[in-house]
Amino acid sequence: MLKGFKNAVEVDFSLEENRAKMEEAFRLVEEEKGKVYPLIIGGERIETEKKITSISPSTKEVLGYACSCTRELAEQAIQEANKAFQKWSVTPVEERIRCLRKLATLLDENRFVLDAWNVEESGKNWGEADGELCEQLDFINSYVMHMKKLDEGLELVPTDEYTKCVYIPIGVGVAVPPWNFPLSLLGGMVAAAVVTGNTIVCKPSSDTPIMAYKFIELCEKAGVPAGVVNYIPGSGSEIGDFLVEHPLTRFINFTGSKETGCHINECAAKISNGQKWIKRVVAEMGGKNAIIVDSSANIEKAAQGIVNSAFTFQGQKCSACSRAIVMSDVYEELVDAVVARAKELHENQGTGKSNAPMGPVINQNAYNSITNYIEIARGEGNIVYGGTYSDEKGFYIAPTVVRDITRDARIANEEIFGPVLAVIKVESFDEALDIANQTEYGLTGSVYSENRENIQKAKVGFHVGNLYFNRKSTAAVVLQHPFGGFNMSGTDAKTGTSDYLTNFLNLKSICEDLTD
Repeated sequence: MLKGFKNAVEVDFSLEENRAKMEEAFRLVEEEKGKVYPLIIGGERIETEKKITSISPSTKEVLGYACSCTRELAEQAIQEANKAFQKWSVTPVEERIRCLRKLATLLDENRFVLDAWNVEESGKNWGEADGELCEQLDFINSYVMHMKKLDEGLELVPTDEYTKCVYIPIGVGVAVPPWNFPLSLLGGMVAAAVVTGNTIVCKPSSDTPIMAYKFIELCEKAGVPAGVVNYIPGSGSEIGDFLVEHPLTRFINFTGSKETGCHINECAAKISNGQKWIKRVVAEMGGKNAIIVDSSANIEKAAQGIVNSAFTFQGQKCSACSRAIVMSDVYEELVDAVVARAKELHENQGTGKSNAPMGPVINQNAYNSITNYIEIARGEGNIVYGGTYSDEKGFYIAPTVVRDITRDARIANEEIFGPVLAVIKVESFDEALDIANQTEYGLTGSVYSENRENIQKAKVGFHVGNLYFNRKSTAAVVLQHPFGGFNMSGTDAKTGTSDYLTNFLNLKSICEDLTD
């Protein structure tokens, strides 16, 4: 058991005082809407002519404008990060930890405003937003705990010589976080870099640049020196490859699509002029996650877990369930139970600000892509709930349940990243496992079963990074369920762990002969 670590506790929004604090936070956000957010490079605020417009997915309202980085300014950011690395890399671990502890305090002090901005910019409800803030606090506290231990170096066998094996920082990193967890995933990338003595250039998602700015501001207030963390939103086509291929870039930390992740890995593998190292890529690239339900399962519990996994935050989690693989003898019962819960969720769909249990998808492109898959689904199976959508006032898609899907169907194999569930009928548990494993991904999976033989089969044969039994496939908690997948889901870097930090460290072995 890990001692000295305790997971952060989410705000109880059933309490009137907390609801009042949240409403006040929304008022403060309202006052700031329409503001321009500059780049932050080496501690300097820089405004550019080109802007990125942040739009509320719930209402299509303009929330603000983030300055867009040019290639020239991206070069400046890399150089400033490299300059800062010379000092930050030799800064004592206890000083780095002091900054992160202060950052955690500031996050907690500003949690309602941060939650409100997250709700407005990403479309989450209040609980999802605060859960994300808790995850960020957990990342900070876990990395602080692990770095204390790593700073002791590796334990070695006794010898007559003086020997030591120490972890040292590696250099400038590039953070490319996604829009769906704009605080915790960016914040986790930053915290890991800062605590290990590295510096980082952050290119946040163009859908959630304000959340990123708010976080970087708190890093500054926490005492993180200028240049250690830099903020440069911008077009991937203009600065993305440039940052990855830069000879001073030492590592790239990415979360997003398989296509982009593979492209980053390919670009990072090329040796640029002046480059002295092989770049490290830490990537989490999505999934096509399945929940298996066998004949022995508690159907009501399974249906609730499937609906929560498939439709909360509109299915916009890399861990979301998009396939339910169900034994034939409980298939009809399970489908009916899922439909009943999907209907209840849909009836309460609304804006994040209203704290609805289900809200909009992130933007027009996502809306177009997901609705296209719904139309594909009409030809591949039978839509028994949902299949409706509207982008008149925001990007709203009904939770969609499609039954009678074959294992070779497109919606059974392609990542949709939206509220579309394919339900597949099987005749045996072995067939269910085979279908679950047939995709190129390997992120999360879940099994609902009371059959110990089937449970053991799945423990060995269900090939995912995060496997759950008799619970949903989402909501991994730091150091309770270390998160990260393999195959085309990523590099299996388990966030929140000491192993994760070693991606950003080198091991240096030191030996001195003490004899005369």
